[in-house]
Amino acid sequence: MNNQLRLKAASAATALLALLLLVAGVVWSAAPAHAAVISDARITLSTQSVVTSQWDQMDISCEWSVPDHSKPGDTFELQLPPQLRWFGSASFDLDNPDGETVAKAEANDSGLVVFTLTDFVKSHPFGIGGTCSFTTQYSEVPGADSHSQLDFVIGDTVLRVPVDITPCTSNCAPVPLTPGKAMWWADANQTRLESIIYMPPMKSDTNDVVVTDTPAEGMEIDCDEITPRVGTVLNANGNIIDPMDTDKYPAVVDCTSGKVTATWTGLPKGERVELFVVTAVTDPGLDSYANTGTVTISGVTTDIGAETKRTDANGNGNATSGPTATPTPTRTVTPSPTVTPTVTPTVTPTPTVTPTVTPTPSATATPTVMPTSTASTTSSAPVVVVPTETTPAAGGSEGQLATTGANGPVYIFVAAAFLAVGSLLAFVATRSAARRRSH
Repeated sequence: MNNQLRLKAASAATALLALLLLVAGVVWSAAPAHAAVISDARITLSTQSVVTSQWDQMDISCEWSVPDHSKPGDTFELQLPPQLRWFGSASFDLDNPDGETVAKAEANDSGLVVFTLTDFVKSHPFGIGGTCSFTTQYSEVPGADSHSQLDFVIGDTVLRVPVDITPCTSNCAPVPLTPGKAMWWADANQTRLESIIYMPPMKSDTNDVVVTDTPAEGMEIDCDEITPRVGTVLNANGNIIDPMDTDKYPAVVDCTSGKVTATWTGLPKGERVELFVVTAVTDPGLDSYANTGTVTISGVTTDIGAETKRTDANGNGNATSGPTATPTPTRTVTPSPTVTPTVTPTVTPTPTVTPTVTPTPSATATPTVMPTSTASTTSSAPVVVVPTETTPAAGGSEGQLATTGANGPVYIFVAAAFLAVGSLLAFVATRSAARRRSH
């Protein structure tokens, strides 16, 4: 009796274990694959930009591709060299011509750009690739080399891209002859613009100067970021540097979000004046932003203005649902011309037959004449064979799609084995109970 109970308990435990393993195998095989870093992604980069000074803009183009059967969520990375800083939208989509997103790209402050594949590649696992373009700034003071290279890191690979660097060596900061204005992006995310209003050295012994600046729609002045400068010492870029005379000739500033006015009185001959203005973008959907204003020196007014366009990163991508078949070339067969043979008949001469006469004593001899041979003419024409084009059968089969949960069948097999053992134990227990009842 105890043996029977032990067998039943073992059978039940085995069946339960088999059931648990079976469920685990099904769950494992149905679990999604984990995203991975694509180590063998391919990226080519190029630029036509020329660097002459620090903070010059560099526009870069790329082509990218990843292996077939790469999965949604898989990523590949591009690290900018230390000489460049990312400049523009921090994220952008890589869409196909139908507007479906194949991959997404995102850049951080350190210049690392991460590309992430979307669910599009699940149904289109072949020929995954596309292009991209983005804008950077050359953040260092360029050296003396007229041609250099930048090292981009792609996974474990360093891609060296040649760049034309031709720094200015003479007359790099010419003194302006008329008032003017320049404007540029103050941050990589392109949310703030900085501008400078400059003018030539004062010509009269004493000069009154009035500067106005008015932003267009989509931007407003940050009145906490208005910086007037007065001085005669310039740096290599032509800007006023220490020692300055700003405190000696202070400006009177009147500022609102829509307009700023700065006034100087009694500036002596030779002094130069600059006004730095920072504006915040209120409408990020515009393609360009403009400021206009005036500079009045000793009663003479000059209109000034500047416009800055928004730079943006973009690109495209595409993939197919099946491998691209290589077409079988069609061979054009030129038939051989039909040759009409010239036949020279071979004539067998007719033999001369001499009749043989056998005399018959009792009758008139009738000669028996052998038949005359007929001359035969034979000819043999060549047979022209035109080859038939045969398309070979496609060899091989399509590449098998990548699968996940490869260990699922192992769980199911082990579960089946335990289930079989449990069934055997149950059978032994039943037979043992039957023998006990028969005795």
